[in-house]
Amino acid sequence: MKYIVIGLGYFGSNLASKLTGMGHEVIGIDNHPERLDELKDSVTTVMKMDATNINAMKSLPLEEADAVIVAIGEDVGSSILAASILKNLKVKRIIGRAVHQTHHSILNQIGIDEVVMPLEDSAAHVASMLQIKNTRRLIELNDEYAVAEIPVPSKYVGHAPETISIGERFHLSMVALKCPPKEGVLTSLFKRDYKVDMSFDPVAPLGERDILVVAGRILDIKRFIDS
Repeated sequence: MKYIVIGLGYFGSNLASKLTGMGHEVIGIDNHPERLDELKDSVTTVMKMDATNINAMKSLPLEEADAVIVAIGEDVGSSILAASILKNLKVKRIIGRAVHQTHHSILNQIGIDEVVMPLEDSAAHVASMLQIKNTRRLIELNDEYAVAEIPVPSKYVGHAPETISIGERFHLSMVALKCPPKEGVLTSLFKRDYKVDMSFDPVAPLGERDILVVAGRILDIKRFIDS
């Protein structure tokens, strides 16, 4: 798989190095030459670039990337602008890095649905999460099994868990259902505050903002997402 990591500070450099070590092709972007020198032997490709310049961003292989991670942390304005440029360029998967809750909220408001916070999401965790598309969280139990948080696939919105037959068709266990908070002035700032329902109603229809928590083989999780 191919990833672009923009911003090679502590979090971004660790993420880029881990992804490269997993065998993926990684392009690391930063505006500080000294960071590029430090990473040239541990990341597939490093490039000096201003990520707030739309013409420079257009020169990247954005259409080929499985995901672009905006890992800029020290300059919130640059992070938001870079994410906005990527959104306008219709990059298929953008993951933002937020340094505080307001930053997180602004990224959500410009359409970046996948946002991580390094205080809660380590580079190792994000690297694992990227192994399967459209997962919000992934806990690898070993090389074969994992627990994953997955937004309800569009084809299953409005269907009940019972009718999807996750266990029978995909050999997965549905551990819980995460339901979003009601929209409002306060809840819009805390989109991570989903209600965890361990005793969900198996015949209640799933909403488009719900998140499924499933456990099973990683191959079966991928098969469910791609179904």
